[in-house]
Amino acid sequence: MNERFDITGRRALVTGGCRGIGAAIALAFRDRGADVVVHGRGDGRARDFAAAHGFRFLAADLADLDQVAPLAAAALAELGGLDILVNNAGMEVNATVGHLDPRAVHTQLTVDLEAPILLTHHLVDALKASGHGCVINVSSIHGTVPAYANAVYCAAKGGLELFTRTLAVELGPAGVRVNSLAPGAVETDMNREILDEIDRHNFAEWIPLGRVGTVDEIADPAVFLASEAARYVTGATLTVDGGYSQHLVRYRMGGPEQEAER
Repeated sequence: MNERFDITGRRALVTGGCRGIGAAIALAFRDRGADVVVHGRGDGRARDFAAAHGFRFLAADLADLDQVAPLAAAALAELGGLDILVNNAGMEVNATVGHLDPRAVHTQLTVDLEAPILLTHHLVDALKASGHGCVINVSSIHGTVPAYANAVYCAAKGGLELFTRTLAVELGPAGVRVNSLAPGAVETDMNREILDEIDRHNFAEWIPLGRVGTVDEIADPAVFLASEAARYVTGATLTVDGGYSQHLVRYRMGGPEQEAER
């Protein structure tokens, strides 16, 4: 059974692979034998992470779609082909619709939706040639569950999930599997301030498993989706949220002896 989770020799590109969930996925893939290239925007922190962990690093700003094709070409040059593509890079801008900055809307849709679509476009032939090609799109529970003041992010992630399902239908005959991961509340550098602002004690009540998740708890399911253990899984969204999205009613109705007035 353990052999089915082995991805030794698989060639993987992880976008946004130098921090948070992306970094955890890159490390988990490497620890299970994959040949991993990580992508980041090119800042010193990203380069330092890649150097510290022995990853080859590719810089690109995915807000600029002209940089997507060169990123794909560089990844293929580094790896000599591609077996696993993880579209993880993303951004989040919080604002109600009346306070949206049109430029921020454009940037968020570009990074969260257009760039993954186009990067997959440029790499699809390599994935088909792999013989066991796999695309993992990192979405969010907010691809299906609304979040106040987050309409653009929700729209982008919802689009990414439908792209996942549509691409699974398109690429299935070529032997390429396409799935998405939908994390819930997870402790990362990007959302740590938000978690602090909301107060983690609230999450302990809202999340059935009683706590915020860790990046490693997202990375392990990513390994599953990339491995032969998931060889018959495609077009799926694997929700990894401790049950958060199943528990949307935030108030308690009392015990069985309490009868509500009608």
